[in-house]
Amino acid sequence: MHSRRLTAALATLLVLGTSVIATAQRSKQSYEIMRLIRREKMDLVLPGAMRDNGVDMWIHVVQSGNKDPLALDLGGWFEYRAWDPIGYYIFTDRGGDRIERILLGGEDQEGLYDITGSGDELRELVQERDPAVIAVNMSDTLPIANGLAYTSYLRLTEALGEEYANRLVSAERVIADFRVRRVQSEIVAFANALEIQRQLMEEALRRIEPGVTTPEDVGWWAADRLLEQGIGPSYEAATLFLPYMPSGATDGVYRRGAFLSWDMGIGYLNFGTDIKRHAYILRDAETKIPDGLALAWERGMEARETLRKTFRVGRTAGESLEAIVAALEARGYVYTPSDDRTSQYRDLVRALGEDERSGFTIDFHATGNTSVGDATAGPSMAPWRSTTADVMVQANYIFAMEFVVNTWVPEWNRRISINFEDNAIVTSRGVEYLSPIDERIIVIR
Repeated sequence: MHSRRLTAALATLLVLGTSVIATAQRSKQSYEIMRLIRREKMDLVLPGAMRDNGVDMWIHVVQSGNKDPLALDLGGWFEYRAWDPIGYYIFTDRGGDRIERILLGGEDQEGLYDITGSGDELRELVQERDPAVIAVNMSDTLPIANGLAYTSYLRLTEALGEEYANRLVSAERVIADFRVRRVQSEIVAFANALEIQRQLMEEALRRIEPGVTTPEDVGWWAADRLLEQGIGPSYEAATLFLPYMPSGATDGVYRRGAFLSWDMGIGYLNFGTDIKRHAYILRDAETKIPDGLALAWERGMEARETLRKTFRVGRTAGESLEAIVAALEARGYVYTPSDDRTSQYRDLVRALGEDERSGFTIDFHATGNTSVGDATAGPSMAPWRSTTADVMVQANYIFAMEFVVNTWVPEWNRRISINFEDNAIVTSRGVEYLSPIDERIIVIR
């Protein structure tokens, strides 16, 4: 008996040991992928991001113990340095095919930076390089470029002195280009994240039991499966402990005849996804989804293909929106724009009534490093996203291809709006999907 117990205990330890080793290897893999991405972004993207925006030096100011929006992009270590609470990433264009990389007030554990030192060395270093334009992380419109706290700004300007403080400009365009211009390792990592999420969402929806499953059941099951892989939600702690849950429940459960829409994103390495999936629960007498719903879905698929063929590199966000609207209107769709603030969209949909034409609104927004278009960088386009209207669509721009199509469904005696969303990349060839898209409604029997 004692021997059997010992054998069982050893087997358990072996399994646990294997699990620990596997977890350590995943951690090492994640670290190495991020290190590769950082190095290639700094080598291949940073020179153009600075030179195209006329910036000689980019100083990115951070505070110890306060995670910066670009912490994962730039690497380095600034945590818990009470003796040196303000740190500086400094990037200087000194000619050639490479940008000089300096880290002051922190530690360079990855060998990404050419020079390291104390924050007290800032003025001497800047004086030696004498940049005409110094970009810093402050912005009125781009949150990820606005991490410079007021007290840090005061310390920065005091350290620089009046002459160089007068040369400060916003780094928002440099940061936006640094984020939006992708290297291949980023694209691969983001596509992997999308595929993890897609498979999980589709499996979760197929597990629904009519009359039994609740939105919380679906959301928590998906969250647990992600946690097993060391993956969290893309919103991080914005709504802590609340998982993404599909809509469509009645009195707290999913019943027959329900049409479900699920908007979800996962956080993987330095990336955040943002896609939707849809499902329909057949009624007892049904063998397929209602014809009206099938038509509404087909209209969405046709609109998506028009959007895919219309959106391209080389236009601003504003020009792109105009082109998209014109292309869909030419195919008989009615523009029912949403301003995302009032009842405008709902009122326009109601006004269409039983009109056989489908209405639409557009919300192509930047995604990739964060799933929220308002918080990340890039030429987002929607009737209410005016702050990026003049931003150019560049090659390898990753975005959420989000749009809403509303159509009359006779069986339900109302118009329904279906919100479609997949993440894609626009290259010199056009729009390319990074993972299989939401092509069909999942049928739950």
